[in-house]
Amino acid sequence: MLTAIILASGFSRRMGQNKLLLKYRGKSLIEHTIETILQCGFSEVILVAREEEIIEIGNRNGLKVIENENAVKGISESIKLGVMHANETEGYMFFTADQPFLRIDTIKEIAAEFRENSAYIIVPRCDGKRGSPVIFPSSFKEDFLKLEGDVGGKVIINKNLDKVKFVEIQDSRNLFDIDTNENYENILKLEENEEHV
Repeated sequence: MLTAIILASGFSRRMGQNKLLLKYRGKSLIEHTIETILQCGFSEVILVAREEEIIEIGNRNGLKVIENENAVKGISESIKLGVMHANETEGYMFFTADQPFLRIDTIKEIAAEFRENSAYIIVPRCDGKRGSPVIFPSSFKEDFLKLEGDVGGKVIINKNLDKVKFVEIQDSRNLFDIDTNENYENILKLEENEEHV
């Protein structure tokens, strides 16, 4: 049993607009993420969000939606809300919702590694660079609830490197996330090029 937690209450300050509502192939990034996750057989999918539009998308897709009223406190608040509202589970798989190329088989590969090594934190990696989504065993619940400010799971990973297993991902696009307007423009160019092939 694995719980998916989508962290969708950031402010996208670098982009000046909510990046999760940006359109790619006719749908918002958050919709792409939700659709992909719903095909992966999680025992539950939790969406932690603060904007009405994203909350609505979550409700429309039948997710367990948690409104984050303290998003200004940083990402730790989203993580805590997700973990607190999860049913009994073996692990939490955290998604950032800004990875339009994340594939179902990649998610399943990371989940399969966790089934084999359920006492370990499972981190995807490509060319030496760590990415998302990451799975944490539920034994780390208390560590999450102690987080404060704009810090996330990385702190817990770095304190428990002996309990980390990496999954090597071959295609770096799978872990690509959109952090800047330039990133977004690049994926739109890719989409355009594909249409002309």
